[in-house]
Amino acid sequence: MASEDPHEESIKVCCRFRPQNQLEKEQSGKICITLGDDITSVYVPTIDTSFVYDRVFGSESTQKEVYDYAAKPIINGVLRGFNGTVFAYGQTSSGKTHTMEGPDIEDEVQMGVIPRMVWSIFDGIDHAADYIEFVVKVAIVEIYNERIRDLLDPKKDNLKIHEDKARGVFIGEVTETYVGSEQEIFDMMKVGKYNRSVAETNLNEHSSRSHLIFMMTIEQKNLHDRSLKVGKLHLVDLAGSEKVAKTGASGERLDEAKNINRSLSALGNVINALTDRKSTHVPYRDSKLSRVLQESLGGNAKTSLIITCSPSYFNEQETISTLRFGQRAKMIKNVVKVNHERSVEELKLLLQRRDQIVGDLRHRVSLLEQLLRSNGIPVPEDKGLSLPLPGTASPAPVDEAEKTELEEQLQELRSKLKEKSDEFCEASKEKDDLLSQLQLAQNEQRRLSMEAKNAKEEVENMDYERQEQASELAKLQNEKTALESELEALSKNYTNLFQEKAGTPTSREREREPAAMCSRSRAPCLEDKDADRPLKKKVSQLDKNLESLTVMYHKLVAQNSGLKVEVTENDNKIKRKDLRIQQLESNLREAKQKYTKLMTQCANLTAMIDVRGRKNCNVCGSSGGNSQARRSPAVVRPLRGGVSARVETGLGDPVGTPKATSGSPSERADSPKASSPTSSPVSLRGGTKSRAKAPVYDPPSR
Repeated sequence: MASEDPHEESIKVCCRFRPQNQLEKEQSGKICITLGDDITSVYVPTIDTSFVYDRVFGSESTQKEVYDYAAKPIINGVLRGFNGTVFAYGQTSSGKTHTMEGPDIEDEVQMGVIPRMVWSIFDGIDHAADYIEFVVKVAIVEIYNERIRDLLDPKKDNLKIHEDKARGVFIGEVTETYVGSEQEIFDMMKVGKYNRSVAETNLNEHSSRSHLIFMMTIEQKNLHDRSLKVGKLHLVDLAGSEKVAKTGASGERLDEAKNINRSLSALGNVINALTDRKSTHVPYRDSKLSRVLQESLGGNAKTSLIITCSPSYFNEQETISTLRFGQRAKMIKNVVKVNHERSVEELKLLLQRRDQIVGDLRHRVSLLEQLLRSNGIPVPEDKGLSLPLPGTASPAPVDEAEKTELEEQLQELRSKLKEKSDEFCEASKEKDDLLSQLQLAQNEQRRLSMEAKNAKEEVENMDYERQEQASELAKLQNEKTALESELEALSKNYTNLFQEKAGTPTSREREREPAAMCSRSRAPCLEDKDADRPLKKKVSQLDKNLESLTVMYHKLVAQNSGLKVEVTENDNKIKRKDLRIQQLESNLREAKQKYTKLMTQCANLTAMIDVRGRKNCNVCGSSGGNSQARRSPAVVRPLRGGVSARVETGLGDPVGTPKATSGSPSERADSPKASSPTSSPVSLRGGTKSRAKAPVYDPPSR
């Protein structure tokens, strides 16, 4: 891909507030923000802070107003050959899906960004010049629980992300369908919406549980100069960040909320790294979402961010977090450029023009030679020598022997120069090998350092756990001692009570004695029976206490033995970790020694290359003084880059018939599988309004 007019451009950030819903009105109904009169600022009284964006839309704003300002310029840029991205960010139930899709994609008033984009794209094709030919491809995917799923072919539920120099970052094996009308795209959007993961929460009856990415590729070919421009459009409807306490998520919904918040957190980390001047690494690979949007954040794309917020005091914390996210994103700078690819036909036209210019120049030279001869001025046969000026003496003729000697010297110098060039190439190759080895050693050193650090942290954690277990063991031992003493005291009391009970008269004696006394008086007999009952109750209670204490004692003994075994296992683990740390430290020392050795070799090799370079310069200078080498003009092929690579088979290929799979044969052999279109290519001629309506694409059954 060749690029034209690269320039730096900031991300456009717009803020949109929705009206309060029924839940917010029931809670308090208070408004937590104030919109500025300049329609670009938002003031939050509770934190006394104002946030400034490119545009702020109130709750009364229409879908058309949001689209015309936030998304339509991006669509126009894609039609000119730029890459473009529009995505919505905000908490759950803040209006992201309403903004991007709308409640009904066929409602002219309520339709969102994506359906309006479809009409704008085909309207731009209709108003383009008739010598411009368009090819449009569409793909729809979702990122659900950190897995990329093809919504046009739900069987592909774990697609991989790849990257190469020709196509950049792309999703492999995704279904790309060629389209020729608006209705075909609307049918595919219905299929994607039908297959998308949604669920009900306390805040939203139709909560999106995945990130939706709508991808459109527009190729436009100029039939006059055979040039090709490719624009790629990403429209992203992000899932909302959630607070589990408010949404009431549990089970599968809770796992979805965790993955959603994790990916949005990774996206925030990417934006923080892009806006932090001290940061040296941007963590695009921390999540699938940030990886797919790599070109949109800090890369080659015109990007527009729409943050959606709730104005209610009930969601104040989430609104402030969203406003801060948009403020950080506004600081990102993208370097945008037109994705322009010179086709074989265009290169041949340029070659023909150059040949025509060379022919004209030769004809002019012949006329000038005739003019010189007519004026008596000799014309030298060697075209490398300059022409003598009129009125000056012609140079003395060169001796044939001297000429032969000079040619031999020139040939010798050329051979020496070739040898030196070969040596220089070998030295450069050796230097590159050493640099690659040095890079590997540095990576190994960093890896070993991280492993040693992790191992030390694990040892510290295990030491802490061992100390806690030791303290718990001491506590249990103290409790055991106290229980043993208490058990011993209870045993003594029980023995004393038993002895006291044995020393009292037997039951028969007690029966005889009261029987004799009962004749005298029945009142003393009843008093003796009442006095004996509390003693029996006390004895039975002591028996129960003794049994419970015995059971508790056995449990504590078993727990104590288990803790001793666990402490022994932890000691063994700590010993193994210590051995592992020693091994990692020795490996780290070896890696440092290799690193130092490679640095020394690189320094020596660089010095040797500099010396040889100076010698080559001297040789070139000596050879340049004796003769003037003739060089033939070189044709430099343009670089291939951007979003897709195409194979041109020559002028004989029919116009507007792109290959089903992008990339050259070598790229298809070396790189992962490219996306496979499911329909035949459809060529659209600019200015043509008679497009056939495609058959309705019925959604498949789940």
